[in-house]
Amino acid sequence: MMTASHRSPTPAGRPRDPRIDAEVLAVTRAMLLEVGWEHLSLRGIAARAGVSRAALTRRWPSKAHLVLDSLLGSAPDLTPMHGTDRRGWIEWVVRGSADLFARPDVRAALPGLIAALRDHDDLRNTLWRTFSGPSTALFSHGDGSSPADLDARAVLVLAAGAALFASIVAAEDDTSALRERILDLLLPAADG
Repeated sequence: MMTASHRSPTPAGRPRDPRIDAEVLAVTRAMLLEVGWEHLSLRGIAARAGVSRAALTRRWPSKAHLVLDSLLGSAPDLTPMHGTDRRGWIEWVVRGSADLFARPDVRAALPGLIAALRDHDDLRNTLWRTFSGPSTALFSHGDGSSPADLDARAVLVLAAGAALFASIVAAEDDTSALRERILDLLLPAADG
């Protein structure tokens, strides 16, 4: 989980108004719940947020970029991970992944986002680097190529993948008991 942004670079000129970003991101999340991915449009978001479509596309080059930013932000919040040991890091990743995929706005966006990520290498690669790099560095304290770095990325993939699969496919088994068992299975990586 690294610190590159999903947004396009800001052109020179008048400084961006952070209130516009906050309003657009809030409107995007609300509209995802109301109309879903399929009927969500930049034009509709712009109209409800009271900004021009051009203002949106200057900030976010596509609907997928905007939705990802509205759901995840442009960089991970690693505050809960600071000061934890490897076991705490794994616990946070497992619980955080389950919480993320349980959110109604995320669930509404998933079908379209999965397709967008499949079709756009740049978006997918930026998302992975943005959110895996800094997070895994807290686990491994390495240079990105050590066995601990690989363990951290594997735990991240397993935890997030399990949470995604449980929320979509195995919804009737997506229980706290299942999450605790997933955690039990992943915790030995902390000792690696």
